[in-house]
This record gives sequence, C-alpha cells and structure tokens, in this order.
Amino acid sequence: MPATREAGAIAFKNHQQPRFLLVGAKQASGQWIFPKGHVEPNETPGQAALRELKEEAGVEGKLLRRVGRLRFPYRGENVDVDYYLIEATGEGPSEEGRDRLWLPLDEALQRLTFDDARRLLASNRALLSEPRQRSRGRLRSR
Repeated sequence: MPATREAGAIAFKNHQQPRFLLVGAKQASGQWIFPKGHVEPNETPGQAALRELKEEAGVEGKLLRRVGRLRFPYRGENVDVDYYLIEATGEGPSEEGRDRLWLPLDEALQRLTFDDARRLLASNRALLSEPRQRSRGRLRSR
C-alpha cells in the first residue's frame, strides 16, 4: 500500500536567538507537534507546508529548504511527511484555533511530543541553530 503524502513546517523567527514553532495537536490535547498535513492535488510538498503553517498556526513564511522525512503509521496506513525549514514573515490568528508556542531550540526539543520529531529537529541542530547563514542557497529537495 502506498504511503499517504504529507508536508510539515519547521518554522522559526528571530535570527539572533531563533525560536521554533510548535502547535497543539488537533486530535490529542496536550501534544505538541510541527504543523503538517496532506499534500493537495497540483500542490508541491513545499507549497503544502506553507499552506498548513498558515492554516494551523496563522503563520506566513518563506520556504528555505527540505530538512527531512518522517514515516509513521496512522489509522492503519503509513504516512510520509516531508518537513521544510520556513522563516516566519508574518503572524496572525490560527484558522483552526490551535495553541502555538515559539520556543528556543532546546525547549522545543523538550516540548515536542514525538521522539521522531525530536530526532529530526536534533539531527538538524547545526542548520537550525543558524538558519540565516545556512539557508542562503536555493531550496534543496530530493
């Protein structure tokens, strides 16, 4: 069975002391995750990550690069989520009314609910600690 394709956003703001965005999970109170969701027809994963960021967190941003993929089972199917580093450029209310937190990297690592998301963030620690310097190149994806 093919995996369901999704895209997610690892959004940050403030280059001097970056803060990373976590949102409250829709289905489970008390869980903290990165915004993510289905890739719509005629939409690239990067476009989906930007759309989901806006819908779930009310945050607009600049897509910088793909930083990894997570695969996990959900309701009897496999889900593949491509995650993108996104620089926040604007913020308003969440269309979905979700809670959101902007946290320094170490606090975000502690607050994330799922180990695989924590590992993804930690594995990109060098890139994410200095997003402006590392993201000047073109968007890279597989």
